[in-house]
Amino acid sequence: MNRLDVMKSLVRSAASSAGGLGRVWAHAPLRKRLNELITRRLVLPDSQLTAAVARVPEVSAATVSSRSGQLRVDASFSDGSNLLVHLIPLNTAFAPRGAKEWSLRAEPESAAYDVRCADIVAAIATEVARRLWGPFLRGREVRGRSAFAHRDGDVLVVDLRTVPAVRSALRQPLLAAGIEAFSLRGIEVADGGLHLIPGVAGLEH
Repeated sequence: MNRLDVMKSLVRSAASSAGGLGRVWAHAPLRKRLNELITRRLVLPDSQLTAAVARVPEVSAATVSSRSGQLRVDASFSDGSNLLVHLIPLNTAFAPRGAKEWSLRAEPESAAYDVRCADIVAAIATEVARRLWGPFLRGREVRGRSAFAHRDGDVLVVDLRTVPAVRSALRQPLLAAGIEAFSLRGIEVADGGLHLIPGVAGLEH
């Protein structure tokens, strides 16, 4: 059983008992176990990110490579055009029962104004949501815009709640409780992939 499966089991047990999720935070052994689980980072390798971008409509070929604090995305499209963009993660902003946002800066700035860049960012953000909340999500969208990215100058912002599978899960109390419980304290770019730093509500350091 992987650590997110353990998290799911703990949330299910807590939510089905009196006091709901609050019982997890009040129970010292469970609290310690959750703390141990979130000290390890979740990894999204370049191969998975590349596959996600390759599923974006009209993309005929793609390569995503992570290094020096940024994602280098090289995409070719069915009309013969290309898009080369460097995406630099800025921050994550998670609010209880509110927005769960991830923002990235696009270089060159002109790329941020290309709607295809927003589609690519949305596809990558969808993989982030699936890696973080996978046990609480059902179904898998294969093609089409996976989430919605809006632009603020050269910064693209995705609310992970716009991922269809997340939207669906939030309509179900137990799954919504899991999503609300597990957040992102940050996302770092390392050679070969993204490292997600998870957090658990009530256990933040």
